Amino acid sequence: MIYNESFLLKNVSLRFLFICCSLIASYIIFISIVSIVTGLNHLQQEGFWMPVLVGTTTITMIFYLLSRLFKFISNQMKEPDSLNR
Repeated sequence: MIYNESFLLKNVSLRFLFICCSLIASYIIFISIVSIVTGLNHLQQEGFWMPVLVGTTTITMIFYLLSRLFKFISNQMKEPDSLNR
């Protein structure tokens, strides 16, 4: 019975961690999209490409890191607790 409770707590805490990281990633992606739109709205200015480049690089990096985090968390949820072996 204790094993199931700790396993449930582990799953809930890992899901909570993933949700929190997803919210932070959503905020960063929103800021990156604003950066891209700002760069595209100022095509006549010199250096307009820099916000576009930084925004797309940031979005790519966030999606990569979030996919790695999801893979790590799903692997952690599948394996049993180390204290209960």
